[in-house]
Amino acid sequence: MLAQRRLTEAQLWKKLAAKGYDDEATAAAVASCKRDGFVDDDLFATLYIEGARKAVGDARLVAELVKRGIDREAARERVAQAPRDQTERIVLAYEKLARTKPQLSYPSAARALERLGFPTSLIYRTLRERAAFAGGGEVDLAADASS
Repeated sequence: MLAQRRLTEAQLWKKLAAKGYDDEATAAAVASCKRDGFVDDDLFATLYIEGARKAVGDARLVAELVKRGIDREAARERVAQAPRDQTERIVLAYEKLARTKPQLSYPSAARALERLGFPTSLIYRTLRERAAFAGGGEVDLAADASS
């Protein structure tokens, strides 16, 4: 199981239980994997955040880590230590929107960024800055993408 991809402790527990191992055998296997360094939730969280395929907000990153079995507080700490902060990630997400959907309206852009887990205050600040940069009150994603 661990040869295919890195797992969290919770994921390993779940997979072993699904294969029919009893709790005692599962606990021994998980303890052995942790001791030997095959299961490391901190490393999993760090690698997951650094390898995120698309720019998402802190809330979404934390939720995805919790879904994979990482403790919520540990997930928050790892996200806070991410190499790119949320402000950098929203700019990347916005730029991708501008490239892929240049005619996207201001409200639609805001909803798209919200679905990516960015906080509302940061979304509107970013959209206002981009609108001011483009020189108008409306967000013209096409103009932003070409600059």
